[in-house]
Amino acid sequence: MLKMNFWDAKWDLDMPRCPCDAHFNDWVKQNKLKNKLIYHFGTGNHHVVGLKQATNKANNVVLAITASKEEYASYIELAINKPKVSKNYLAYFGDIYLTNPKLLPDFDVVTLFHLCEFYHPRNKAYGGVDDAQLLDMLTAKTRPGGHILFFTGSFAFPSADKIIAKWEKSGRVKRVGAFKTLLVFRKLK
Repeated sequence: MLKMNFWDAKWDLDMPRCPCDAHFNDWVKQNKLKNKLIYHFGTGNHHVVGLKQATNKANNVVLAITASKEEYASYIELAINKPKVSKNYLAYFGDIYLTNPKLLPDFDVVTLFHLCEFYHPRNKAYGGVDDAQLLDMLTAKTRPGGHILFFTGSFAFPSADKIIAKWEKSGRVKRVGAFKTLLVFRKLK
């Protein structure tokens, strides 16, 4: 029996190694984003993006995916202990490569900080897409004028950057620039 590819660990906040979530919150603040629907790939055990966006009074909402049972369990504890947070922050457990776009609304912002970090041939064996297909799918689920962001400090960024370069040439997006460790694009149409 083929089992789901999941992450049998958790990621605590480690700013020197992975500041992308904190940098994303800084980007949201600098750009004064309000009333936005955000899709976030990788909650971390810290839930920094979901917590900040649920409590910063900007009325942004976050739908986030984790493939870590421990991170999902910490979200459940967070929702139990801080129920108001779950009004604007929902995390779910799953394999992002199995995402069915019919289950997703259209987003204003998509974070793909972990593009190319978790794909395994097993994902394809049970019906998952690859990273390029995932990027195309989430681009289609981003509203025109919305943003798609990547983490340049990811160990997998060299692989992701090749996919991003080809995707950028499609004419559907425009590179906005860099913000700290993030690469920012705007969807055109």
